[in-house]
Amino acid sequence: MGAAEKIEEPPTIGAVIFEGITVTDGEGRPAQLAVIDSRGNVIAAGPEVARAAWSAAVEAYRNHLRGHGHLRAIKHP
Repeated sequence: MGAAEKIEEPPTIGAVIFEGITVTDGEGRPAQLAVIDSRGNVIAAGPEVARAAWSAAVEAYRNHLRGHGHLRAIKHP
């Protein structure tokens, strides 16, 4: 990192029940989620990844509330 480069704040991931997951960069600008494989290749990115992550999280939470927290919630972007 050069002397002229500033250290950027980390991104923020938020969630609101009526919006789903939102992501912003360190300066508050909209950003997106991505799925990156072990070699560093982006294999999926964008709103569909955020929707799948949201859906899996909500399903896992609902399973927990029903006493089925041991079930795995799987979604595909």
